[in-house]
Amino acid sequence: MIVRFLQFLLAFLVVRILWGLIRSLFSKPASPPRAAPAGKTEQRGEVVRCERCDLHVPKERAVVRDGRTFCSDDCVDSRGRA
Repeated sequence: MIVRFLQFLLAFLVVRILWGLIRSLFSKPASPPRAAPAGKTEQRGEVVRCERCDLHVPKERAVVRDGRTFCSDDCVDSRGRA
């Protein structure tokens, strides 16, 4: 009974491998990724570090109070607490 099962398993594996090979021969090759158009690359802005929690955020989203930089109003409110 075990020999019969092993024969079935081996036959299944051979058929599966052959099927995969045949499919790969007839399938279209994957197209290479497209490059970004010239002059349209994304420019990343400057990031700053929150003085309270050390999180880095984009400069335009940072909260500046008394010359200190924070990531959010929550960090501004909790700056006296440790």
